[in-house]
Amino acid sequence: MIRQDYFIRLIEEFAAALATMMKKKEDERDDSLKDLYRQYVGDYTLLRNMSVDELIAYAANEWDDKERTDRLEMAAELLYAEGSYKVNPLRNMLLEKAYLLFAYVDEKQSVYSIERKTKIARLHSILHEQANQS
Repeated sequence: MIRQDYFIRLIEEFAAALATMMKKKEDERDDSLKDLYRQYVGDYTLLRNMSVDELIAYAANEWDDKERTDRLEMAAELLYAEGSYKVNPLRNMLLEKAYLLFAYVDEKQSVYSIERKTKIARLHSILHEQANQS
């Protein structure tokens, strides 16, 4: 129970830190983003450059079963946040990974999240629109 309470507080802390990072000037965001990766999910360069399947396999090897889905959702949030202020083609790559991770988490997570469903729909729309413009 104590471990679960700790992890819930960690998720709340992550959400607050992510919101703070997004309020920073664009040129200050990258360093903050790397710090958030390091603090909550792992090495920025390693995780960001993995495919979604590699990320899921990494999660299975590195993270506790009880935390795995939530940490994958944190990774999706970080990819989504970075994709929101980068330019193409990097933007699309990050948003597609975020979309696939959110969809995976949504399938595995036992807790229904309107916010997650909204992000999945928003990302689907953005990616579909980009595909039609190409």
